[in-house]
Amino acid sequence: MHDSLAYRRGRSGTRSLFTRTMPMTLWNDLLGNLAVVAICTSLWTFGNRRFARLHRNASPLALGIIMAGGVVCVMMLPFEFMTGIFLDLRYTFIGISAVFGGPLAVVPSLVAALLMRFKLGGTGVMLGVTHILLTAGLCLSLWRMTRAKGVSTYSLTVAAAAVCLGGTAGFFIVIPADRWSEVFPPVLIPFACLLFVSTAIAGLAILQERRRMLVTDENRIYRAIIEALPDCLNAKDMAGRFVAANPATAALMKVSDVSSLLGKTDADFYPPAIAAEFRKVELELIGRGAPLMVEQKFRRPDGQNTWLATLKAPILDERGAVTGIVTHNRDITIQKQTELDLATAQTRLADAVSSMADGLAMFDRDGVLLFRNERYLELFPLTADIRGVGSRLKDVLKLAIERGEEQAVAGCTENTVERSYASLMSAGKRQFRLADRRWIEARTRECQDGGAMIVFTDVTAAKEDEVNLKALNVHLVGLATTDSLTGLANRRAFDAAFDDLTRDCLQAGDDLALLMIDVDWFKAYNDTYGHPAGDACLKTISAALARTVATYPRAVIARYGGEEIAVIVPGVREFQGSALASSLCEAVRACALPHAASEKGIVTVSVGSALLSKRTGRRRGDLLADADAGLYEAKAHGRDQVRSAQAPKAFVASPSDMPLSAEVPVRSVSI
Repeated sequence: MHDSLAYRRGRSGTRSLFTRTMPMTLWNDLLGNLAVVAICTSLWTFGNRRFARLHRNASPLALGIIMAGGVVCVMMLPFEFMTGIFLDLRYTFIGISAVFGGPLAVVPSLVAALLMRFKLGGTGVMLGVTHILLTAGLCLSLWRMTRAKGVSTYSLTVAAAAVCLGGTAGFFIVIPADRWSEVFPPVLIPFACLLFVSTAIAGLAILQERRRMLVTDENRIYRAIIEALPDCLNAKDMAGRFVAANPATAALMKVSDVSSLLGKTDADFYPPAIAAEFRKVELELIGRGAPLMVEQKFRRPDGQNTWLATLKAPILDERGAVTGIVTHNRDITIQKQTELDLATAQTRLADAVSSMADGLAMFDRDGVLLFRNERYLELFPLTADIRGVGSRLKDVLKLAIERGEEQAVAGCTENTVERSYASLMSAGKRQFRLADRRWIEARTRECQDGGAMIVFTDVTAAKEDEVNLKALNVHLVGLATTDSLTGLANRRAFDAAFDDLTRDCLQAGDDLALLMIDVDWFKAYNDTYGHPAGDACLKTISAALARTVATYPRAVIARYGGEEIAVIVPGVREFQGSALASSLCEAVRACALPHAASEKGIVTVSVGSALLSKRTGRRRGDLLADADAGLYEAKAHGRDQVRSAQAPKAFVASPSDMPLSAEVPVRSVSI
C-alpha cells in the first residue's frame, strides 16, 4: 500500500475520497503482483543450490537481492482501490526475506522498499515507512525465535499473519472509523487474505526447497556411507533386477563397477540352479512381506565355495505394498571355514581318544606329560619305557636321539632338542622321520593353560603315496601336453603357451612372431607311400624343425593339427621371424626325404608368418588369421617358401641372417 493521500481539498474533499471504490477490479490488477511473487520465488528455488556452494552468506544475500527486485516490481505495479490510495505486495517480499534470510537478507528488500516509497511521495510517506519498518521488525523477531530450529509450517503461518498486520495496520489510521464498515469487507479483508496467501505460498515454496536440499544432502551422506561399507548392499525390483548397489556388491559379483549390475538379475552372473535358489528366497520374502535372514552357500564359477549371511527386507510404498527388495550380504566364508576347522579338530580329538588310532599326548606349559595313550607308546618303541606320565618332553627327545630313534645334526644334539621342543609345543603340524624310516606327523593344539595336546600319526604310507602321486602327476602332465607321434607340444599346450606369450609380449612391449608350417602335398605322400611312412616322415620333419627352433630358448614348437606345425617366437623382429621361417624350410629340404608325388622331388614345407607388434598395430586376435593367410598364400605361389600376410612378396633369407640365440632374451618355457 503506497499510502498516498490527497488532502488538498479540505474535509469535504477528504470525505469524497471514500465514495469511489473499485472492488470489482481489485483481483485483476493484483494478479500482476502475484505473478511477481511467483517469479521471484521460482528464481530463488532454482538458484539456491548454486548460491549455497559459493559462500555460507551467499544464499541469504541472494535471497535479499531477489526479494528487493520483487519489491521494486510490485511497487511499480500498484492498484488504486480509492482515489489517492494504492495497494501492492511489498510486505510479502520483506517478510519472506526477513524470516528465511535474517538481517543479511532483509536489508536489500528493506532499502529498496524505503527508496521506492520516498520516490513515490504522497501525504502518506511517513505512514508507509512506518509500515515497512513494522513488517521488517515483526518478521526479524520471528527469525530470531526460529533460527535455532529452523522455519516450520507453524512459524511460516505466524510470519504470514505478521505480514498481514504490517500491511493493513494503516487502514485503521488513514480511513475514518465511520467508514470502516464500507471499506473492510470489499478491500481490507481481501487484501489481507492476499498478503497472507502470497506470503504463505512463497514461504512454502522456499521451505520445500530447503527441505529438498536437506534430503539431498542426507542422501549424499547415506550414499557415501553405503559405498564405504565393506559388506554388500543392494536393492532389486519385483522382478529381481538390480536397481542400486554399492561397490562391495560389484566386487562380490566379480564385475568392474556398479553400472554393470543395474538392470540385470542373479541369473546373469550365476549358474541357473544357484540363481533359482536365490530367487526362491526373494519370492518367499515378497510373500511374507517381512525381513528374512538366511545363510546361503554356493559355488562360484571359479570353483570357490562361498558362504553369505543374507538379510533381505522388503521395500514398501505408502500403502504398505512390497515394491522391491533390499539385500545386505555379509561374506562369512572365513567364519564358516573356521567353524569347519574347529569341528574337524574336535572330531579328530574325539576319534583319537575313543578309537586310539593315533598316539595322543598332553603336556602342561613346562612340557611335563599329563596324559598319553597306548598308541603313543607303540609309535616310539625304543623310548616307550621313558614316555610315562610325569616325564619331561625335553628329556624324552634327548634320550630318543641318544638311542637312535630320532636323528640330530652331528654335534648339535642340544640345538636339535630345543628346536623340536619348540615346534612340538607350538600349534600347527610338523612331520619328522624316525631312524627306522617311518614318517610321523605331529599335530599340536595349544591349551588354554599354556600346555599342548599333540596327536601323533604314522603317515609313512601317505608319504609314499604322495611321492608316487607326484611322479604320476608329472607323467600325466607330460602326456597331456605332448603329441605322441612327433614328440612336440600338442594343440592344448600350444593354446596355453600362445595365451601366455602374447599377453607377456604385449605387456612388455616386445614383438612376437607366429609361424604356421604345413607339409607340401602330404596327402599325396600318404597315398604314395602309405600312412606308416607318412608318420615316419612327420617324425623326421618335426625333429629337424625342433633342432632349428632350439636356437631360440623362448620359442615354442607344437603340432597344430594333422601335418600342420606352429612355432611361437617371442622377442624377435619381423625380419628375424622370416629368417627363422626360411631356415625351417631349409632344414626340411636338407632331410632330402623322397617325394615322387611332389614337383620338388623331395618333401618340402610352406610357412606362413605373422608378427604381433605395437608398431604394426596388429592385435592378438589377428595373429592366427594372419599366419594362416600367409600359409595359404605360400601354397598358392608354388609352395616350399615363406609368405607373410603383411608382406605379399616371398621372403627368403639365408641362415646367416638369423640372430644368435644370445641376442634373444632368455626365458624358459616348458611344454
